[in-house]
Formats: sequence, C-alpha cells, structure tokens
Amino acid sequence: MDVKAKKWLVFVMSIFLLAALFLVARHESDRFASKMGLETRKVYASDESKPCLECHKRKGVAPKMIEQWENSVHAAKGIDCIQCHKAEKGDFDAFTCPESNILVAQTPTPKDCSKCHEKEVKEFTESKHAFPFWLYANADRSVFEPIVGTRHGCEQCHQITNLWPDGSVGECDACHTKHSFDVAVARQPETCGECHVGPDHPHIEIYLESKHGNIFKAKVQGKADMGYKSSDEKPIPIEVPVCTTCHMDAVPGVKGTHNVSARLAWESQAPWSFRTVWFDETLGDWQAKRKRMEGVCLNCHAKGFADMYLLQADLNNLQYNEMRRSFVYWNKKYTASGIIDQIKLGDKFYSDPAVNGWDEKSEHIMYDSWHHEGRRYRHGAEMMGADYTNWHGIWELQHNLMEMIEFGAEHGDAEAKAIVDNNSPTKFMTYKIYDIPGNEWGIGTEKNRGPVLYNLIPNYWEKVKANVEEAVKQGLLSKEQWAIWMERYNKKEHYLGTKYPPHPVFEAYKARNKKDADAAKKQVIDLKLPSAAPYADVH
Repeated sequence: MDVKAKKWLVFVMSIFLLAALFLVARHESDRFASKMGLETRKVYASDESKPCLECHKRKGVAPKMIEQWENSVHAAKGIDCIQCHKAEKGDFDAFTCPESNILVAQTPTPKDCSKCHEKEVKEFTESKHAFPFWLYANADRSVFEPIVGTRHGCEQCHQITNLWPDGSVGECDACHTKHSFDVAVARQPETCGECHVGPDHPHIEIYLESKHGNIFKAKVQGKADMGYKSSDEKPIPIEVPVCTTCHMDAVPGVKGTHNVSARLAWESQAPWSFRTVWFDETLGDWQAKRKRMEGVCLNCHAKGFADMYLLQADLNNLQYNEMRRSFVYWNKKYTASGIIDQIKLGDKFYSDPAVNGWDEKSEHIMYDSWHHEGRRYRHGAEMMGADYTNWHGIWELQHNLMEMIEFGAEHGDAEAKAIVDNNSPTKFMTYKIYDIPGNEWGIGTEKNRGPVLYNLIPNYWEKVKANVEEAVKQGLLSKEQWAIWMERYNKKEHYLGTKYPPHPVFEAYKARNKKDADAAKKQVIDLKLPSAAPYADVH
C-alpha cells in the first residue's frame, strides 16, 4: 500500500471514528436527559414559519408560546406556525401580520386540526362535548343573572361547543393546551376538572373522593408518564383510571375514541334521566354503549362487582326520575290553581324558568333540584362518590321536595297541607321507590339496624320488585340486570343479613354506646353553670 492510499485509509477511518464518537455522545446525552426527566426533541420549522418564530422571540411577543411549541410533538414532526395558522382571503379570522405580508388565521378551528386529525375531529363533533349549549342555555342564564357574568363564566367552559363560521364545532385546545398540545396535560383529571367542577357537575370532586382518585393522587400523579399511547391490546400502563381511561382511551378490548358519548348509557345531566339515543345509528343503543364502559371496568374489576355497581347506579337514576316527577307534579298543580303566576306569550301561558325566570319559589326549587342536587345525586352514584350521592345529592333533593310541599301548604293547597301535618315518616316519600337487597359488596347490615321504611311500608319488597320489573319491560334495565336483581330478591334474607344472628361486635358496642351517652349527659346535657348569661344579667 503506497503512502497516498494509507492517507486515504486514515482519513476514512477518522471519519468513521468521529461519527461513532458523535453517536455515542448523542446517546449519552439522550440517556442523561432521560435520567434527569428531560425530553430531547428535534425542531423542524419551514422557511415560511421561521420569520414568525424569529420575530416573536426578538420582540418578546409571547416567547413562552414558542418554547411550548418547540417542546411539542408538532415541532418534532415539522408541524409549524403556518400549517395551523395559514388563512385564505375571506376567512372569518384572517388578518395580515404587521411584520409581514402573510395572511394569518387568528383562531385555528377544528376544521384546521382535521387536516391531520380527521378521525378525532369527526368523533368529537359527534359527541355531547360538541352538543350546542345554546339549545337550552337560556333557562338559567338569560333570566336570572347578568349576561356579562355568563360571558366570562359559563362560556369559558362551553366554548368547547362553539359553532365556528367555517362549519366546524368545538375547541380542541380546551383539553390539548395551545402550542404544546401535550397528551399528558390533556389526560390529567384536573384538565377535565376545569369544566367538570362545581355545584352542578362536580365530577373532579367526585373523582378525587372516590377510591380511583385516592389511589391516583397517592401513587400515579407526578410519578407516571401520562403521555403514553393507549392501546386496545396492551395493558393500561397506570394503576387506576383517570377520566380519559374510562371515557376515551383505548384499553384492552375497547377501542379509543374522542366521542365522550360512546360509552355513556344514560343522559343523566338532563332534567330527566333517560337511556341515551345519541347517534345510536352509529354508536348503537344504550346497552352497546354500556358494554364499552363495562369493557373498561373489567380491566380492573371482577364482573360481578362491576355489574352490581352499575345496576345500583342505574337504580339511582330511575329513583331520581320518580323524585323529579314529584317536583313537576307540584309545580304544575300550583300553576293550575293560581298559587304561582304564569306569563302570557302570544296566546299561550307559561310557568317555566326558561321563559319567565324564578319569579316563584317552587320554580326555583324545581330547577335547582335538577340542575344541582339532581345531577350530583346521579353522577355521584355513577362515579363512586358516596358523599355526593347522599349528602350533596339525594339528601338535598329530599329537603327540596319537602320545601316544595311546604310552599304549597303555606299558600292554601289542601293536599300539601295534609302531607305537612302528617306525622308518618312515609310523608317524605310521596314518590315511588326502587331498591335492591344488600349493597355492592354483598351482605348488608339490616339485621342490626334495618331502615324504618322496611317495617312501615306494607309489602315493601313486592312493591319495589314491581317497579324494577316495569323498568325492565320498558327497556330501561337489561334482562341480565333483571336476573341479577332477582337473584338478590330471591335470597334477600341472606343479602339483608336477616337470616343471621345479631352481630357480636354490634351487640357489644351497644353497651359502649350507652356509656358514651351517659358521659355526654353528665358532662354536657345536665351541666349548669353558676353565672347568668350576659343578656339575662343586663335585662
């Protein structure tokens, strides 16, 4: 080998060595970044978008926005400013940037997103997230509170249903934060909780109260990569579900979707609970939607537990309807008798918050009993939020109903007065009832502290059975659920605990309870202080 050939060999080997060193250095850099919790990304920007990026940075116009984009999957894939913000002449939001001659879209809409995410946008558009809020918004917005408040209140969340002039619906960045579009942010329960919060739909509070939310806070949040890709084949990579796990993500056996209605069997946000018919021509009936939700549940729970929990949630939705029926009955009765006023529009008379507002107490009560307490009751039952099912839900509904009846009694309604004057506990239930022996975990404790109504209402379980059976006949419960209910009914002595002797701990604690009561009587109830009260001393 001559000298020239040796030089070329050394040169080629040097190039290979430098390349190898570069790859090793890059690998080590990525490994260190990964170890430190940092993510390395390449950024690809077109020549058309580079002036936008440079100008924003140079002039300090929302520089964090650029940084968010640079750390996004969009930046790594070359989806840059102009691809989302490009506008055509005549577009509703088109304007020319002062620093260029580029026509820019001020507000990218789902139509823009659909150029790459056609399936997701279509699914979203067919979901209740895109349901036109304005179809029913006047009921509590236009007649009870200043519109300026709702512009900055209700509409901040309901912008997700915005109807754009380009024919698209919604606001993708309500969940996928602007410019970063980070899946991990969209998947955080608090993202859903920006809107699903408060007295009328406290879903984030219900979730955090549930065992799901408890485990998430303790073992998942801040400790797991929430930006994972979900799959209908691979196991769920986090220990407990978040909102998207149940309502959107793919899980083994269930395909992912941006249609949050695809797994909901009830319309339980409405004034009445009814089995959903939303896009049933493509999504199937309520049982098909329930099957999808059950498919999620079965990734963590035994079928028996999931079936029983969902059945009890369904019974609570049906129970709400019967309570709602009472509110409607009294409101109509008071209207017909003239206790509450009507308003005449054209040749028709109305008595409805949507038309003439809450000018009467009973209308106000009826509205809140749907929009606030009624939703909390139903959604608590569906999402494992015991406190919202009971104290913030059915307990408040019960108080509202008695207040509704007392309103009529005070204004001369004889039927209402007869109920108020009655001293039977059954007066609190002027509606028909649903029930099931036992609880989600099996045997109840009725042997030791049975509900008073079991003893007061003649043929209690036969009446309940008739109501449940009718719900099955009407297609509100499935035949499988009827079989589950009947298994409980046929063995109710077991599930109620009445076939077993008194529980030894319960009996033992009766004596301890008496000891506590005696202590309270001696230390507090019978205690008499020597000095007079200040008021009595002066007067």
